[in-house]
Amino acid sequence: MAASDASLAIARRSSWRDEECLELVCGISNAGGGRLILDADVDSRGAVKRRTNRTMKAIPGIIAQSLSLTCAVELVLDSGRFCLEVVIPPSPEPISYHGSFFFFRDGENHELDDEALDRLLQRDMEVDTKWELRPVVQASIDDLNMGLVTRFTGASRDTDLTQDLDELSAIELTLRHAGLMTGVGTPTNAGILLLHDHPHQYIPGATVRIGFFGSHGGTPIFEDEVFGSLIEQVHTTVELLFDKYLPEEDAKTTSYRLGTAGGHGRPPRDAVHEAVLNALAHKNYDSGTPIQVSVFTDRLCIDNVGRPPRTWTVAALLGRHTSRPNNPTLVAALRSLGIIDGWGNGISSIRLQCMEAGTPEPLFELRDDETMICFPMDSDSLLAASVARPDLPSNAPQVRTELPEVQLTARARAQAHDTSLTLNDEKVLAMIDIDGRLTAPRIAKNLNISESTVRRSFRRLRELGLIDRIGSDKSGFWQVK
Repeated sequence: MAASDASLAIARRSSWRDEECLELVCGISNAGGGRLILDADVDSRGAVKRRTNRTMKAIPGIIAQSLSLTCAVELVLDSGRFCLEVVIPPSPEPISYHGSFFFFRDGENHELDDEALDRLLQRDMEVDTKWELRPVVQASIDDLNMGLVTRFTGASRDTDLTQDLDELSAIELTLRHAGLMTGVGTPTNAGILLLHDHPHQYIPGATVRIGFFGSHGGTPIFEDEVFGSLIEQVHTTVELLFDKYLPEEDAKTTSYRLGTAGGHGRPPRDAVHEAVLNALAHKNYDSGTPIQVSVFTDRLCIDNVGRPPRTWTVAALLGRHTSRPNNPTLVAALRSLGIIDGWGNGISSIRLQCMEAGTPEPLFELRDDETMICFPMDSDSLLAASVARPDLPSNAPQVRTELPEVQLTARARAQAHDTSLTLNDEKVLAMIDIDGRLTAPRIAKNLNISESTVRRSFRRLRELGLIDRIGSDKSGFWQVK
């Protein structure tokens, strides 16, 4: 069960005694985790004496054998004295020692009678510690990438944390407030994922797998697995995709190499970067399944276990919506780093980047427990011809195999008013359907038309009741009805 930093239990004993201390560990774990502080024998140079060293090495094994808990033991300074600190994780469900259940409260360890045990079991059923806030007791702040830690906390990179204890304390406090570390000095899952160089060592499946499948599914022709912190996984995945799996056309031979779908429709790098970041930030890490990126000759698909609220449809995902992350602590940390904005704009950003680059809009699919985004790499898909190629001669055929629902509705509304929409009207409508905050100058630049043409489209679409202006001309936005 969860416990706040302020309520994490701390017990102190002069030495380790198996029976008493195992009961204490059992009670602290049932109370939400905490620390057991033991006196340590050190010499004048701070070196641990033999007896204390033997105890320090033995305690984790004794606890694991008796209580099936993984506890870390470290030598720490506590109120100016060297002590052994036993870091005790919260138990996912109440545990017992020799058939008795204990609960540490108000500085004392209590053996629970039947009634108290029933209350503990009931509370355990009601409280669920989110995955990202669970402690990783095998790790400490020393195991984290200090470059990432100082980047997140704003600490000086030149600080020697082994000497400047005040700076170390300030860093740990910042990480605790962000949910990246517990009150007993162990990183949380979110902290490991964001700040550790090898999170897959603690979190099964915390990687990205990339495979090239050619024109068929089945076994990949070749594949890679990407490791590292979450930020490193994003950058490495995108680099691999564009350097190895989606190389640019060969200008000398005008031939197209692997994964470029005949050279047309290669998705924009920024859109793919945003899609990979979204997948890693919103993944259900309890699944133990890596992010899967599948490259075919005509599409690039990113699939992760994890989806928005079950009441959401694809239409809700594509429309304006609030940010509802699966991992709010992780997303908040990424937002503080400036990596994401945290306002639910990721999907609209991907769609807009594809439209501005003149590539087909990606397809989205929501399954029972998965989210997939697929970038078509086929020049005959969706609106690639009409939106992406304003330089085509007027007599060139406009390839349009499938229209978005908003444009089908617009055409039907125009026909009901005995009029029709121009191609520019449809393009403008498609762009503000993705992002209603787009201005006339930006739309004009991306569609290679004049601002006056865009404003005429605004007026026509508004007269037909297809769009409405919310707020002022300066700070408002367009809403597609």
